[in-house]
Amino acid sequence: MVLGVPGRVVFAGLWLALTPVGVLSQEPPPGLVWYVLDELNHTGFDIEDPTNRPIPLSEPPAGVLLPVDVSRDGVVDWLIRWPEDQRLCGTGGCRLSLYVSDDNRYLRVFDRQAWDPDIRTVGDEIRLEASFHHLNCLPPREVCRLAWAWDPTTRSLSERPSSDGEAVVSGFGEGTVDLGEVDGRPKLPDDIPAAVFDRYLAGRRACGNPNDADAFTVSYPAVASTPDLNGDGQRDWVIEAPSFCAEQAAADYGYEVWISDETDGASRAFVAAPGRWPAFQVDRTPAGMLDARPCLTGEICETVPLEWNRAARVFRPASSESLSSRP
Repeated sequence: MVLGVPGRVVFAGLWLALTPVGVLSQEPPPGLVWYVLDELNHTGFDIEDPTNRPIPLSEPPAGVLLPVDVSRDGVVDWLIRWPEDQRLCGTGGCRLSLYVSDDNRYLRVFDRQAWDPDIRTVGDEIRLEASFHHLNCLPPREVCRLAWAWDPTTRSLSERPSSDGEAVVSGFGEGTVDLGEVDGRPKLPDDIPAAVFDRYLAGRRACGNPNDADAFTVSYPAVASTPDLNGDGQRDWVIEAPSFCAEQAAADYGYEVWISDETDGASRAFVAAPGRWPAFQVDRTPAGMLDARPCLTGEICETVPLEWNRAARVFRPASSESLSSRP
């Protein structure tokens, strides 16, 4: 592996080692070439001084569009290692994008800023790994590594243990794609089940006088996709209680777990007490569900393991027998 600017990994040599020869010979799709050129040429434009801009690019810089085979199906995928530029980098690192082939199209499965990204083979998987802000770690620590591998069932990246030995992922950690915002709040994924979306809308809370635009605000619950929690092969969902105003009482729950199903899209399977936090143990399939107490860096985070009750379709505190049988 070759290192460039500190904190930024240059992938080219590593991908040459991990990628089949047939994939390496592929030319990038014209649409991806156009997209990269459009992004790079657009970021070079100075709206305050239109004459102050570099010469427009006519082809992607070397090492930006890299052929890969993350899904290991022999069909080329494409990694976009965006140049190190202040317009593409920030406190969260530099932007990295991954498109995985799916029949006659490409799925955007990773697209966000990340620190120290890395690619490694673990068993029969190729894993993408990166560092993120410590606020999304459980237990809290200054740098948290998160890892993912391709899941052919969900056609998406699924959480995996990271190379630093951590196998617990915070429930509202880092999504693989930064969807941006709409009307000042995070944009929701396109595949959110209708039942989860309805709960999202029902859970919003208004603050202030609605006749005073400067004082009136509406807070919404946070929604996040989770790894498969009940063994049906589908990703599930968590909903975090919204914030509240000084004159309001806090919500009577901390978060909810919603399990994907074929009837209503998703059904509520667990309601946590206020002040609790979801976490998932991703060194097993399905992932283990943990009900956690928020804690500070250096503290021991109390977690209560939960188990899936298939008959009632809910999560309950794990029995001593269940805990003794776990690896």
